Amino acid sequence: MMLTDIVKHLIKSDSIGVISHVVPDGDALGSSRALGLALEKMGKRVIIIKNDQTPQKYNFLPGVHLVVESDSAPFNADTLAVLDCGDIERLGSGILHFKKAGTVLNIDHHISNTMFGNLNIVDANAAATAEIIYQVIKLMGVTVDLDIATCLFTAIAADTGCFRYDSTTSVTHSIAGEMISIGVKSNSICNGIFNTRTYQQTKMLGKAIESIKLFHEGRTAVMSISKAVMHKAGCGQEDLEGIIEFARDIKGVEVAALIRETETGDIKVGLRSNEYVDTSAIAAFFSGGGHKKASGYTVNSSMEDAEFMLLEQIKKKYR
Repeated sequence: MMLTDIVKHLIKSDSIGVISHVVPDGDALGSSRALGLALEKMGKRVIIIKNDQTPQKYNFLPGVHLVVESDSAPFNADTLAVLDCGDIERLGSGILHFKKAGTVLNIDHHISNTMFGNLNIVDANAAATAEIIYQVIKLMGVTVDLDIATCLFTAIAADTGCFRYDSTTSVTHSIAGEMISIGVKSNSICNGIFNTRTYQQTKMLGKAIESIKLFHEGRTAVMSISKAVMHKAGCGQEDLEGIIEFARDIKGVEVAALIRETETGDIKVGLRSNEYVDTSAIAAFFSGGGHKKASGYTVNSSMEDAEFMLLEQIKKKYR
């Protein structure tokens, strides 16, 4: 599949829905807003379908006027563009739109993507889905204005840890540099998404750090957060983005895990690695997916059982 096939389909489509995964991160939100704004500039009828809460730190993103709650989307789009989503289960309530769409475009950078679209572009070499959306916007002939640039830069900065992760390439820096030349305030965005927390989020961070346990001679760090702890801190699932990095940053740790209880009682596990462990292989064992150094999955078990099963799989990956 060529990227131009995706572009040609978007150009000929009249009504387009844009959606991404539940528990959205900066790449999911920024990519969706950037594409939505670009399509609006082309005169398309477009909505961005909201299927989960947006973390407060991303409230500054332009394009909010295009966002519609999943349950009240005003029309059935000819085309549904699914961004940054490895499989359809991660669409949550948005799966109803997936089933109704005439054509599904699957645009992603997760190596574990299940190729669920009618047209699929999955580039595992892209540091963020926003890198692919940047190409799509350029090929559609849309001029990147400050609003679109803000969305693209935010998405790339978020998914590269502000350009710290080894997924960052010269292409990543080139796109980011172009966005800055358009007028994006890079320092403000990076500080806002990485260095700014509410009082409640700071309390939650403290609880998460207190929960850290080390295993495998200090090579594995596990955080555990129950829904009761989140309720007490006054936080939701969306407030946990980035917390796992504090476990990964511990000296000597190769694999970090965040085990958290959802409102429905399921257990979500996030994984990060530092050097050589392929976390996507661990996640795949539990029917999850992601990247080599950042992935996740969901299990229906107790938090204790989830931890035990996870540790057994991590142990097999150490040299």
